[in-house]
Amino acid sequence: MRNEVFKNRQHDPRITYRGNSASRLDNLTDAVFGIAITLLIFNLSNPNSFADLLTFTKTLPAFLISISFIVLIWSEHLEFSEIYTLNDSKLTVLNTIFIALVIFYVYPLRFLTLFLTNFFFSTDIAVSIRGDQVPYLMVYYGFVAFALYFVLYLFYHRALRLKNELELNPFEEFYTSSQKKRLLILFSVPLLSIVVTLLINQFSFVWASVFGGVTYFLYTPLMLWWHKDFLMKSKEFEYV
Repeated sequence: MRNEVFKNRQHDPRITYRGNSASRLDNLTDAVFGIAITLLIFNLSNPNSFADLLTFTKTLPAFLISISFIVLIWSEHLEFSEIYTLNDSKLTVLNTIFIALVIFYVYPLRFLTLFLTNFFFSTDIAVSIRGDQVPYLMVYYGFVAFALYFVLYLFYHRALRLKNELELNPFEEFYTSSQKKRLLILFSVPLLSIVVTLLINQFSFVWASVFGGVTYFLYTPLMLWWHKDFLMKSKEFEYV
């Protein structure tokens, strides 16, 4: 599947794609993502009545959100391994931590999306949590999201350290630095959400939950700013 995606993706001619053939480590990582999606599917209960069927249907948004997050993380890993490959001992260690976090990410992600399904659709899915525990759910989710993006940040940091071995051209160095900035945003927002949640939770668990969730809306303006900056600066590099 990885090779098929690689063939159909749009590629920048200014970048040399060193990992166009999947390595054994890439295949292992893909298998772990497949397991993660399988675990999400197995968490779905079979409807045995029409009421159950309606409830099952209402879990579809939660399931799609969960799958989307997993695919998004997989796509991040795919893009990195296409350009730089993972033939480095420190990158191998980082990749091991990464795939462990992917499996660990499944259950908080599934729990959170089912909780939100109950909240928005007034369903009665078996998700046992008290109101004062919701901020800690936000912290739990935020920590795993932070850890995943932070490890991906370290991937690019390591690639930049190996720029001579990888023979990165000037654009590739700029691209790698830009990806570090992007991932800095991606892991900083969950970290900020954790801090906001814990601070406000001392006074109100309701507002802690609200502001902890609202913090993630910062992604939109920050990523738009990064994208605009990236496009503007990338124009300085001529296409080969």
